[in-house]
Amino acid sequence: MVCSVVVMCITEAKGNDVIQVTEADPFNFLTLVLVIASISIGIWFVKSGRNLLPPRDYSDNTITPIMATFLCAMIFLLSGIGGWLGGWWGAGRIAQSTIEQHAWISASAVIATIPVLIVYMALRHRYRSRHVIAAVVTTFVVFVPMTLAVAEIGHKAFTTIGLEPLAKFGHTTLDDLAASSWGTSAWIVVICATIGAGIIEEILYRGLMLPLLASLIGGRTAWRAIITTSILFALMHAGSVPPSAMIGLFVFAIGLGWARIVSRGVVAPIAIHILFNAMNIAFVYSTKL
Repeated sequence: MVCSVVVMCITEAKGNDVIQVTEADPFNFLTLVLVIASISIGIWFVKSGRNLLPPRDYSDNTITPIMATFLCAMIFLLSGIGGWLGGWWGAGRIAQSTIEQHAWISASAVIATIPVLIVYMALRHRYRSRHVIAAVVTTFVVFVPMTLAVAEIGHKAFTTIGLEPLAKFGHTTLDDLAASSWGTSAWIVVICATIGAGIIEEILYRGLMLPLLASLIGGRTAWRAIITTSILFALMHAGSVPPSAMIGLFVFAIGLGWARIVSRGVVAPIAIHILFNAMNIAFVYSTKL
């Protein structure tokens, strides 16, 4: 499964050095500003009533719980098989643990899930998203600063007590891109990590899992399902991101779930996911200039 990308370290940059955490700078000014801004924006979000969701009028009658479960399973299965075949095919042609190998695995996983995406779009063709731009802007303003602040604080806390090592970036994809030169394989990885991950993961988690869990968990609104889906989203990134970044992904996923409900579709979450991943990848390449 192609994973989303999150930059977890927001610390001082000096010259052209790669941004990283240092023990001499445990809590810098930028982090403090980010935390204060996140708290202020969060208070505004709640007081303005934007956290209030409609009472379950987002249901999708064209995709039953059984169909949603089947499509979720097929995404996991096909992406896993596709990634394995891509890794096997590429291993015979290139060295292991390279950006080329990553490109083979990512592209194969994305391509393998296309049939399921087509089925989902065919079932949803009568439903239209609404207020997409407002949902995208609000999510970026409210939840992205929270995501970065939580991941940064978590990283500093976990490295202090020895639960995770100091790191430059919060995702293996970012590490691979930072260590590689720009070329065709890097382009493939970037496209898969932005457009591919944005579409596949949002259809899987917000398009299928969220309504499915809402029907199983119940509740007057979708908040229970949003939180449960966000936990699963964060846990599914275990192995590719450290614990602090998983906490940040949980916060980010809550914003994506909120955008899914208020816009009544996956267009807004997909756009947010793609832009967020692209922002983090652009950050990585900016450190190499």
